[in-house]
Amino acid sequence: MLAAAIFDRFSSNIAKRTPDRFTFRIRTRQIGREQCSARARPDAMLVIALVFLTSIFVEARPFNITHLVVPEIVPPGLQEVEIECRYDANFTLLNWFKGSNEFFRYKPGAAPSTRSFPILGVGRVELVACGPTACRLKLGALTEDATGLYRCDIERDVPPYRFATRKAYMEVHGHVHRKPLLDGLAEEFGEGDEMKAYCRGAPDTELRWYINGRELEELRGSTVLKKTSSRLLYLGIPPMVTVQCAEYKFGKLFGSNQEKARWKDHTGQDERPQEQRNKSDVLKLHSIFVCVLSLYLIKL
Repeated sequence: MLAAAIFDRFSSNIAKRTPDRFTFRIRTRQIGREQCSARARPDAMLVIALVFLTSIFVEARPFNITHLVVPEIVPPGLQEVEIECRYDANFTLLNWFKGSNEFFRYKPGAAPSTRSFPILGVGRVELVACGPTACRLKLGALTEDATGLYRCDIERDVPPYRFATRKAYMEVHGHVHRKPLLDGLAEEFGEGDEMKAYCRGAPDTELRWYINGRELEELRGSTVLKKTSSRLLYLGIPPMVTVQCAEYKFGKLFGSNQEKARWKDHTGQDERPQEQRNKSDVLKLHSIFVCVLSLYLIKL
């Protein structure tokens, strides 16, 4: 009997204490989770605050071209000049243009970060230095075709998007033309026509072909251009395509020449001269008038 009473009392004590211990463990786990979440919240808020402050700093920072150095006049005998674009901006891309033709590109962080393209009148484009505050180039083997409007563009192509541009005119006098012989390009092409041209450069040079400033890399070293015409190649009003042949010597631009061709619309339009079309219209109206007058006289 005594043993049974002791057992019953021990069992009741266990039953009373077990929920307390279980509750204590649950509360401990809950407190631990709350402490972890409490520690995580400040870290997340800090990251959000940093991102917000960074975006404000980028937007508040100036984004402009402070100075564009391009000589107004290049006198006879001066074969090369330096041009420079100075800026205060956190940009991702810089482009140099002559007219609508790009001839140099600088993209920080890319590999390679710089690239040059041939333009008519400039036989050589050399990089002097491009960095966080300025981009300077040397233009050599100039001809009078180098005369034109030069433009420096900077842009940020990631948020927040920004853009700035500046222009200057350069006039080149009394320079002998140096460019490869470009021949054979027809004056106009239609959809599906074969575009063909021939180029002859200086000895020991590599020829490269460009259409609207984009190189046809598969034609490097070829003296003949062959390409199927498409309406997508023709730009502007009226639609025109620019075919360019460039000489490279030891990897550097040596000379270039270009020709343009018109788009020919094969939609069945009357391609006769305007004067002939006007005469034809007058004859048609005259015939109609005579017929109407004859019918009127017959009725009388």
